[in-house]
Amino acid sequence: MINVALLGCGYWGQNLCRVLAQNRKLRLSWVSDLNPAALERAGRLAPSARTATDPEQALSDPSVDAVVVATPVASHAAVALKVLEAGKHVFIEKPLARSTAEAEQVCNRAEHKRLIVMVGHTFMYNGAVRQVKSIIESGALGDIYYAFSRRVQLGIVRQDVDALWNLAPHDISILNYWIDRPVERVAAVGQAFLQRDIADVVFAHLTYSGNVAGHIQVSWLDPSKVRQVTVVGSRKMLLFDDVSTDARIQIFDKGIDVENLDQGMGSFETYAQHRLIVRAGDVWLPHVDMREPLAVEMDEFADSIHEGRAPLTDGRKGLEVVSILERLTRAMKLDHTQLSLVS
Repeated sequence: MINVALLGCGYWGQNLCRVLAQNRKLRLSWVSDLNPAALERAGRLAPSARTATDPEQALSDPSVDAVVVATPVASHAAVALKVLEAGKHVFIEKPLARSTAEAEQVCNRAEHKRLIVMVGHTFMYNGAVRQVKSIIESGALGDIYYAFSRRVQLGIVRQDVDALWNLAPHDISILNYWIDRPVERVAAVGQAFLQRDIADVVFAHLTYSGNVAGHIQVSWLDPSKVRQVTVVGSRKMLLFDDVSTDARIQIFDKGIDVENLDQGMGSFETYAQHRLIVRAGDVWLPHVDMREPLAVEMDEFADSIHEGRAPLTDGRKGLEVVSILERLTRAMKLDHTQLSLVS
């Protein structure tokens, strides 16, 4: 088995602690957190793991093969580099780093040392997300026109990152996975209401090559909890609803078909030479086999180490997400500057 240390056992770290303690391929040997209350909670979740407030105790243990990092975002890159310097594989919660430069440094260090870097883009291990990927690749939806993602709720309000960096990594990773094309252009608008310069709601737009659009709305200031992605294709449309218990994927045989008219109608340039026909057919609810994504994710981490291969969400995939987040942040700042000039 692979001996693993967990650094950080806070809000999300406790979920990692539970899953690691239950995993049959990984042995959770250390849990480190600055908060004694978090360590007490970890002791109940993983009674066989040693606990420490000083992460160096885990990093200096030669029996530890890999480290799972669930510390605050600002520390991700520094902690990951320290783990890699200790000669251990590393799993880092999303986002990989706070900048493209930091993320690139982590990837380069891992490749130089031939160690695994995996990023916690958990939705890549969600059975419904993977099934949608298969549906798109099968051509059932036709050519993809656009995808619209909404991830909104009331709280949890962060003080270290804005809603874009906190929530949108999920949506960006999903759209990148499904569309699988380079992002050519970005645009974003963000608004801060609760804290200065920390956006509570963000509307982000991505244009992928081939004129495929991706739109993302994230907010922690919304009355409803919504986790949906709509995918519109030339043949069919699809809705992924992560909150639904019995209809996670809905496929709609709906669309607008373009019918070319007889060219013998004359040369009236003002008259459309085609007709748009609205089509509305059946709705399918495919069965989805669901296993806890976090457990699947930890299995992938173990398997990538055992097999010496890159995981599905390796460092380079995490770098792509960070790069897009950085571009969207610049776009938000540019938008505010332009608004200031106009006003």
